[in-house]
Amino acid sequence: MLPKLLRFVVPLMLSSLLQLAFNAADLIVVGRFGRPNALAAVGSNVALVSLVVNTFMGLSIGGGVLCARFYGAKDRQRLVETVSTALIVGFTGGIVLGAIGVALAMPLLRLMGSPDDVAPLAAVYLRIYFAGMPVIALYNFAAAQLRAMGDTRRPFLFLAAAGVVNVALNLFFVVVLGIDVAGVALATVLSQCLSCFLTVRCLLRTTNQTLRALCFSGRLFRDVLRIGLPAGIQGSMYSIANFVIQGAVNALGTAVITGCAAASSLEGFLFCPVDACQQAATTSVSQNLGAGKLARTDRAAWQCIVLVAVISGVGAVAIYLLRAPLLGLYTTDAAALAAACVRLRIDAYFYAINGLMAVASGVVRGLGHSSLPAFVTFLGCCVLRIVYIYTLYPSAPSVGRLFIVYPISWTVTTTVHIICFFVIRRRMRQTAGCSE
Repeated sequence: MLPKLLRFVVPLMLSSLLQLAFNAADLIVVGRFGRPNALAAVGSNVALVSLVVNTFMGLSIGGGVLCARFYGAKDRQRLVETVSTALIVGFTGGIVLGAIGVALAMPLLRLMGSPDDVAPLAAVYLRIYFAGMPVIALYNFAAAQLRAMGDTRRPFLFLAAAGVVNVALNLFFVVVLGIDVAGVALATVLSQCLSCFLTVRCLLRTTNQTLRALCFSGRLFRDVLRIGLPAGIQGSMYSIANFVIQGAVNALGTAVITGCAAASSLEGFLFCPVDACQQAATTSVSQNLGAGKLARTDRAAWQCIVLVAVISGVGAVAIYLLRAPLLGLYTTDAAALAAACVRLRIDAYFYAINGLMAVASGVVRGLGHSSLPAFVTFLGCCVLRIVYIYTLYPSAPSVGRLFIVYPISWTVTTTVHIICFFVIRRRMRQTAGCSE
């Protein structure tokens, strides 16, 4: 099972790493060639953009879990209906959320306490990004369907093509035309249009469908929401808490905003294998559950847990050891670099715990309990962080004291997820009797 798992995880991880590399290129180009506050403007949007993207990625998991289950059960009719419904939901939801985001860009930035010298530029980036939300949401839903059927290679290739376009457009808009913040936002949206087109076309050909033949199933939509909405809420929990944390970062000044934006970009590379292993855990557990192979769900779960612990731990240490040259790509400001190093040091010590938390959550979701990990994450990674920010943190504000809340919340949430997994599997064994 491990070789099959690696064949799923590696292309998915490379896709995420590639996407992060191109996102990092956005920050590097705008930091090196844009106005003094351009990097801070783009970086200050990370929490808000992540809130939106993570919500849609969570919703797409609902369609992905159903798709994996029907694919494992070889139920082609319901597989086609799920793909069709998921694409319609993704595009429609993107239109609605995009319109709301464009209208509320500046109020949201003010809510985060964005400094006056950063907020106008940040609003420009947000409005352009939200305008492209229908395409971004549709891509996430389509890619989730392909991955649920075990195809992670072609989404990787499509993303690679779009990434090359993204970098080329970055350089053209920022260096040639002198459009810094708006330029990187346009480059992101236009490149996402390409990856969306290629991914949707591939998905439709794989399931022998056409755009005109897409039809909406209310019954499957309810199932997608039943599984995906808690996952979307769970994904948004991190971002809601990070939204509050970004407000605390903004209060520490422009240099800290810049440094944390650079560190956050590097942290994204650490999250790629974590996210890949989490999706692999959900997909493999769900497929085996759909095929009635309960014993193999345990093996898939533990293999994903060991894999993510090794990869995330080694990756965190490697990034910290190479922090000087890596951070130097983003900025040369001494104060910003100092803040970034503090944040990365905390990650290096504790990031493997974050990996365990994500995979344990994915396993529980793959077993068909989507609301439970969402609720646990809400308490551990949202409520706990927000309470900390408003109670213990204000007594001595600093970068180190701020980001220590991450490993605290990871540890608490991981422990509860693992307990939930053991309880669920024990009940499933009792229900199945000796059939396994």
